[in-house]
Amino acid sequence: MNAFDRRDFLKTCATGALTAGLVPGARLAFGQTEANNYDTIVVVYLRGGCDGLSLIPPISGNDRSHYEAARPTLRIPVSGNGAAFALANSDSPQATWGLHPRAAKLNTLYQQNKLAVVIGAGMPHPVTRSHFDAQQTMEYGTPGATGIGSGWLTRHLASAGLPANITIPALSAGSITANSLVASTESVTMGNGGDFKLDWSAWNWNHRDRYSGGAPNGFLGQVERLPELWAGNSALEAAGRQTLDALSIVRPMNFGNYAPANGAVYPTDNFGNQLKMIAQLLKADLGLRVAAIDLASWDTHNGQGVPTNSYDPFGILVQSLSDGLGAFYQDLNGTGANNFAQRTSIIVMSEFGRRLRMNGSGGTDHGYGNVMMVLGGSVNGGQVYGRQQFAGLVGEALFEGEDVQVTVDFRRVLSEALIRRAGNNHLGYIFPGYANYSPLGIFQGTDLPPDYSNDFDRLFAHGFEAA
Repeated sequence: MNAFDRRDFLKTCATGALTAGLVPGARLAFGQTEANNYDTIVVVYLRGGCDGLSLIPPISGNDRSHYEAARPTLRIPVSGNGAAFALANSDSPQATWGLHPRAAKLNTLYQQNKLAVVIGAGMPHPVTRSHFDAQQTMEYGTPGATGIGSGWLTRHLASAGLPANITIPALSAGSITANSLVASTESVTMGNGGDFKLDWSAWNWNHRDRYSGGAPNGFLGQVERLPELWAGNSALEAAGRQTLDALSIVRPMNFGNYAPANGAVYPTDNFGNQLKMIAQLLKADLGLRVAAIDLASWDTHNGQGVPTNSYDPFGILVQSLSDGLGAFYQDLNGTGANNFAQRTSIIVMSEFGRRLRMNGSGGTDHGYGNVMMVLGGSVNGGQVYGRQQFAGLVGEALFEGEDVQVTVDFRRVLSEALIRRAGNNHLGYIFPGYANYSPLGIFQGTDLPPDYSNDFDRLFAHGFEAA
């Protein structure tokens, strides 16, 4: 009996999708009659080193006085114009905490107990203030080491025991694959659903659907011809077939006319459009387990801005983040068969924070400890985590006298999401060298005994033959 591998299955799915003309809201034959019965983890990466002390500023206590002294013109106010939102359940020994005033949608979600904040989060030693090194090692899940060659989400997918019938397990939203999904054979990289097509060949060898009245008899377009070229067993040919599989599913989806649910209105920037694309793919029940999406330009060395001024570049980014995630959650937050928010967890992170003290250019320089945020229907939100461990902003409590200390390893948050939401306990394989599973209680779900071994067999991770 011939083995039935993943690529054969995907080809079958692709044919069915082209025949049926998959549309938003439709489900494949293996789709569930209720909201997706699997969880999706969406990782939002704030590239450039987001200033956590402006996003989540101290608003009272001893740390507030140190914060004000270090940022005389860059501090977020606590009253009047541009005042921070006060966060309930945020008292720490040194301060209570607030949220940037342009994050109104996130503040609403926090009050609804759907958003959680983690302070003092980041990579443990060795410390690097290089964007490239910090982003790479964080997304590889291997602080201080870059030689592993695969991302932490890639290793999660390889060890998660996914069923064979998944069409698009992973998405990297953008033109370049995120480092967290490097070396994945399961991931599709797509910046815009409407642009995910082959459009480079001669017109008369292109898509059949270019013919408004129907293609001539015997005509084969580019999409029909390419499988003949990718029929072999090489890695390149396998990658080509995977691309065609994804194309055949995505091409019939009308991204331009997608109607978000519950009156959600996405921002019209790239971040909003890509979140909307993720929502549409998630609702189509294609098996999407992970998605990675970026929001860049957080490297605010000069003219960072404050919400009390009309010039507020940092605030513009915060509002884009807040409005985008607010719309995304609202779009997913239905009931019954439409309650996708319950099975979606959004994790917001950045490579490092900024220094406590503002610089002479009205900005902040590369720092160390930062904040993380977690959003979702299965999140124990409405509180600030890590506040009891937070070292504080007084001189001797700062790293090298300048930076927020990292008191919550970022892997502590990610591993809790993996175990409690994704049911994957292979932490030693996903985060080599990490052996400190101690959940903060951010995510609802069941704990599994963590497996710290690093000998997971990727070839048979899914229980069927690799193509």
